[in-house]
Amino acid sequence: MYKKIGTKKNIMILKKIIAVMFVVGSMLFTPAHSLDLINNSSDPKEEQSQKEPVLISFTMNVKGGTQATSGFHVLLSKDFKGGATAKNINRAKWIDITDRFTLPKLETGDEEKSTFTKVSADISDLLSSGGTYTIAFQQVVKDQTVHGAQSQIRIRNFEIVKGEAGKTLVDHTKAEWELFTKGKFRPNRPNISTSQIVLRGNHGKTLDYLQAETEAWVVSKPQTLED
Repeated sequence: MYKKIGTKKNIMILKKIIAVMFVVGSMLFTPAHSLDLINNSSDPKEEQSQKEPVLISFTMNVKGGTQATSGFHVLLSKDFKGGATAKNINRAKWIDITDRFTLPKLETGDEEKSTFTKVSADISDLLSSGGTYTIAFQQVVKDQTVHGAQSQIRIRNFEIVKGEAGKTLVDHTKAEWELFTKGKFRPNRPNISTSQIVLRGNHGKTLDYLQAETEAWVVSKPQTLED
């Protein structure tokens, strides 16, 4: 009788040992596909921080008048098809990225020294490799008899560079800027030259020109982000 009881106890102990070993083993030997899921999962914020920067930079001067940069915008589109016409501009979706830049202050009176300030901003979060994008500068000048005199904005040394090495993707020439204007402008007010972009409203004493709200767009050719 004593031996039989001992045998039953031994069997029960053995079963418990086997059960414990099974649980421990299942914890130690995680299936391979589960490990892959853990290793392949990533935080979108971490992925973004690993992207190479894509920097837009340019030098800028704002002088005269009082409207300053109140109607100035830097815009980006990922679906603009090209051709600076009212129809093409209006049917594209534009992202206002002006707030990414620290724009220079207005130069007035004795302060008008035509100092150009370099500004830059990273737009890598808005772009994808192989995707197209277009940059535009816009200036809206409101009725000058109500909102004060227009200000002249000049932009030089435009470029888009990628990565820490600073690979130039686009410059003033490669941008192939086009001008679109809306409203009653005097001749050659906003204009594009080989070295700069000039945005400005009307001047003079003729009320028809001063009261007219004007809008100017300088739009680049659609670009493709290189790897």
